[in-house]
Amino acid sequence: MPVVQFSDKDIDELIAVPKYLPADYRSRLRTRARTYSDKHEEGQLEIDVQDKGTFRIIIRKNRINPLDFSAILGYIPPERLRLFRLRRYNGVHKHTNKIERNSFRDFHVHYATQRYQEAGWDIDAYAELAENYTTIDGAWELLLDECNFIRPEAERIQPKML
Repeated sequence: MPVVQFSDKDIDELIAVPKYLPADYRSRLRTRARTYSDKHEEGQLEIDVQDKGTFRIIIRKNRINPLDFSAILGYIPPERLRLFRLRRYNGVHKHTNKIERNSFRDFHVHYATQRYQEAGWDIDAYAELAENYTTIDGAWELLLDECNFIRPEAERIQPKML
């Protein structure tokens, strides 16, 4: 039987942990070309939470197709064994949920689940359609909102200008 790294309760608790963003988080998440791929750009930000481990935001986007992107919340336990993807806000491509046997081609969010781990699939192999973003910027803003990231005080005081 496959090893379950995190129960659904563990996953919910990790999502609920307050994660304080540094004042320069936007510039640190700005995507840049990477040496390993001439087709993609990536930005990353790590946030250490005392006694919990490290949370990593990863922003990836295709340099050619603006609908090919991911905004990822990863987690590295204190033992620093490896990165576990807790959430993944994806652009448009085909996805199939293996257990439910349903497929779609649209914006979607992957969720870490105990049941997919038990079935031997990736921790975040389950996904649901998303209707609340259509761009990479919208995806990572939603990730921040849904995964309990606390924005810097200056940003909380002054609302975003549209």
